[in-house]
Amino acid sequence: MSLKTGFVVLLLCMPGLLSAEWGGNYTEKEICAFKGSTVKLQCSFKFPPTEGGREIKVKETFWFTKDPNEDLRLDPQYFGGVQSECHGNICSLTIADVRRSDEYTFRFTTNHSRGDFIVTPGVKVNVIGPKVQVPKYSNGFDLKCVSSTCSPWSPSSYVWYKNGEEIQNAKSQVYTVDYYSTDSYSCAVRGHEQAVSPPECAYRPCNKVVYYKRHICAMQGSSVDIYCEYTSYGNTLRKFWFRTDSSHSGNPSMTEGPRYELPSKTSGKSTLRIKDVRQNDSAEYRFKFTTDDDDFEWRSISPGITLTVTAVQVQVMSVTVEDSHLVAQMLCHTSCLLEATLSFVWQQNGEVIKYGTKVEVTLSPGDYITCAAQQHQHISISPHLYVLKRPSVSLSHTGDILEGRPLTLTCYIDNFDYSSATVDYCWYKKKKNVSSDDEVLRKGRQLVFKPINSSDSAEYWCTVENQLGKKTSEPVFIDVHYPPWSLSLSVHEGQFGTLTCSSDANPAASYTWYKENMSSPLASGQTLTIKDISPGQTLTIKDISSGQRLTIRNITEQGGHDYYCEANNSRGRHIIGVHVSVNGMSCRTINIIRLFCSAVVFVGILIILTLHFRTTTSPSSTADPNELVQTAEQLDHGDYENIQAEDAL
Repeated sequence: MSLKTGFVVLLLCMPGLLSAEWGGNYTEKEICAFKGSTVKLQCSFKFPPTEGGREIKVKETFWFTKDPNEDLRLDPQYFGGVQSECHGNICSLTIADVRRSDEYTFRFTTNHSRGDFIVTPGVKVNVIGPKVQVPKYSNGFDLKCVSSTCSPWSPSSYVWYKNGEEIQNAKSQVYTVDYYSTDSYSCAVRGHEQAVSPPECAYRPCNKVVYYKRHICAMQGSSVDIYCEYTSYGNTLRKFWFRTDSSHSGNPSMTEGPRYELPSKTSGKSTLRIKDVRQNDSAEYRFKFTTDDDDFEWRSISPGITLTVTAVQVQVMSVTVEDSHLVAQMLCHTSCLLEATLSFVWQQNGEVIKYGTKVEVTLSPGDYITCAAQQHQHISISPHLYVLKRPSVSLSHTGDILEGRPLTLTCYIDNFDYSSATVDYCWYKKKKNVSSDDEVLRKGRQLVFKPINSSDSAEYWCTVENQLGKKTSEPVFIDVHYPPWSLSLSVHEGQFGTLTCSSDANPAASYTWYKENMSSPLASGQTLTIKDISPGQTLTIKDISSGQRLTIRNITEQGGHDYYCEANNSRGRHIIGVHVSVNGMSCRTINIIRLFCSAVVFVGILIILTLHFRTTTSPSSTADPNELVQTAEQLDHGDYENIQAEDAL
């Protein structure tokens, strides 16, 4: 047997080694739980996947106490205080604010004629609670902390409180006090201090506060009374209620507003009435008083009264999709157990369709359903539960999307009442030109960029989801426009002075080249080839903005000049400049020297031939002078052609 002494207990029910194909199992048959705590039971079940060639599917699962045909969620004694959920073949039952001992049994039904199974016996939950016994002795009192029998559980350590404040180092089951003590005492099992006993007086009268209801559930918009009884040894000077959360702790001013009343005038009793309760009224409330007896102040740290404000909710139990519509089974409930039994009314698209806790209804896209408590129709109605249509994405403005400006994307559903419906929104992103998993951005109806950047260019879409299903919008591509930036110049080695200008821009940039002291553009396009160059020299290019030098060998250009590249698009422009210079003589100078040298060689050859002709000419000579000239022309013909070619360069 296990003990539930805190606020959550887990009873795990795993399948045993059963010979039958149908069945279920619990790991424990009996547990202990303190009154007011939360108990969680679990049970797993099994069944054959097929029978007679037919696939077997689960139709319904539920828990019950007495009647095997009554879902515990519909039982007025538990309504709003239990939750049931299943994951695969494991189902759980959560009982909040458990108040009574009972046996809980699990049942499941299938589409098979014999597929209805009850896992018996069920789980017995024994509700216990500590209390202080006060036996009398001549010289004092031995107080004893006892609880209801729940064998074989036996606590070994306790916590004692005096006037609601913990007594240090008091850990045994018995605590001795003076006979004439005017203080009150309470106890709890160590580790489970939320389940503290009511205070008892060691000597009457004494100072104490007793809360008879530790948990109160109230319908939103209604009025609720929070009640306690108190006694004081001296005369009461001041009394008030306060909230334990940090924003209100110890502050009595909360009882002075128009929604708060203190109707009880009876001595020893106090009631705090809260009218038109709201969700933010959910809190723990405590009572405090002071007396004229040594300026006594009740400073209890033990739990007070926890108020939970609830609204009517719709829970979808099953959904079957059929062509263009769906069939849903739904339950109308509250999130906590109310004192009064409620009856409910269902509406489809604003028209009453049924009275009762449970309904089965056929719905088409755009239809909605609500339920309300008949006793509180004017103050409590559930949010609209829609059969969702496919959403779309709308932008906060039309036209080009400019970098640096705000942009808002909104997930939009046609003919949808956003104020009264509960829907979960989620945004996704697929990056531009990137093959990767879709990126989940955030939840919420709107996706806001303050501002939007060039890196935000991508496909975006949204999903909407509720208990009846999920729908996804068509993607929208966000193309962010921005002016040229990251402008750069590069020189290609071996291409004799070809400059290339590049930038990042959207839309793509156009390029224009300029040269110093020239008002009109030199060229257009992404590249510029510098003219009047030839191999053999060194061309040095210096980035005017950064000062970085790029040296390219075997390139030459006349002189040194500044060149500028302008990148421009509809969003703006960016300019970058370089200085181009040549180390060594220019190409034209080299050609002139070559031509001069060739002429000198030619003249020298003519002089030599002339001298040779004069020294070798004699009367006996038979050579013809015309032949000598012809020979000289033949010798120098190749050099002359070279000179002409160089001049052409």
